[in-house]
Amino acid sequence: MIMFDGQSGPDEVENMSQEEAAEAWKQAIRGAKPYRDTHRSLPLASRRVLEDPIMQDSRYSQFIQAADMVGYAAFHHLMLQRPEVWPKMQAMGHMSKAYKRLSQRWLPGHGTDGIVWVDDETWA
Repeated sequence: MIMFDGQSGPDEVENMSQEEAAEAWKQAIRGAKPYRDTHRSLPLASRRVLEDPIMQDSRYSQFIQAADMVGYAAFHHLMLQRPEVWPKMQAMGHMSKAYKRLSQRWLPGHGTDGIVWVDDETWA
């Protein structure tokens, strides 16, 4: 199962009329359509994911908070290596250092410093 950070539905539905709440939920579900479509377009025999991805707000999930932190640390790691790509941003070296501590968990033979790029054909 894949969960990602995002609103699974609208905030504050208790302050909406029943019709407004129903419409807000309908829009939230429609907003996830690209993720459903991507998942459903994968070959059924090899996709290895049982259900469509679901959104869950990170404030309610320690797992998603942890994934956010790893992603944030990886971003700062990349910024230190290629500052010209993000010239207006200041990389935090301590985040890169924290990310490097995860190196024993990186997938061997794929990606750069534990990062598997979407267009990396060796991953497909």
